Amino acid sequence: MENFSTTVEKYKEKNIEKVYDVSLRLFAMKGIQKVSFNEIATNAEIGVASLYRYFKNKKTLIYGCAIYHLTKIIEDIKPKVNSIQFQDKLAIEQLEQLLNFYISFYKDNKNFLIFLSDFDTFISFNKMDDELESSYNRLYKSFYILAKRIYNKGLEDNSIRNDFDFDQFYYSIASSLFQTCIKGAVSPSIIPLDLLITTEQKLKTQIDIAIYYCKERIK
Repeated sequence: MENFSTTVEKYKEKNIEKVYDVSLRLFAMKGIQKVSFNEIATNAEIGVASLYRYFKNKKTLIYGCAIYHLTKIIEDIKPKVNSIQFQDKLAIEQLEQLLNFYISFYKDNKNFLIFLSDFDTFISFNKMDDELESSYNRLYKSFYILAKRIYNKGLEDNSIRNDFDFDQFYYSIASSLFQTCIKGAVSPSIIPLDLLITTEQKLKTQIDIAIYYCKERIK
């Protein structure tokens, strides 16, 4: 049987998760700066005093929201890349599947992408606490670490070329895919050319080019 403190902690954790979900929806809909603590508390159906007990200020909540939702996305990917089916693939096939996650990421996380577009501006004017910044950067780096592991495997199974700078490649393609995701969520049809091809098609084309670039040629 759970003791009282454990029950209280679980209740608090559940409330915080609800706050993060509500905050993401409001931030995506209205913009980070236009959403108040009172509005978040009302929509999360908790008292403002409770919200201040969970978060010392709005900035802490915003950073927590980014970390919470990014963690959920990464945790969703982990079982897929740790599966036997994934591990049995050639490295170039693993890399293609890893990059293809950007397509599902785009389809399933429109609100988070809209939030991230605003969050990028927010953090340029609001210094992130060292602990939060470390957590945020560690989450982003985890995707790179996985890609690097795949690259090293590719050198062993000869499915990936060994004559290019992988770090330069990774950060270039990851940035390109990420910005395509954000643009698709925030402003998918700003110019007429955007109407000719979907965001999913843009992502797939970028991934195909990236894989062709990395793939070892038969000599």
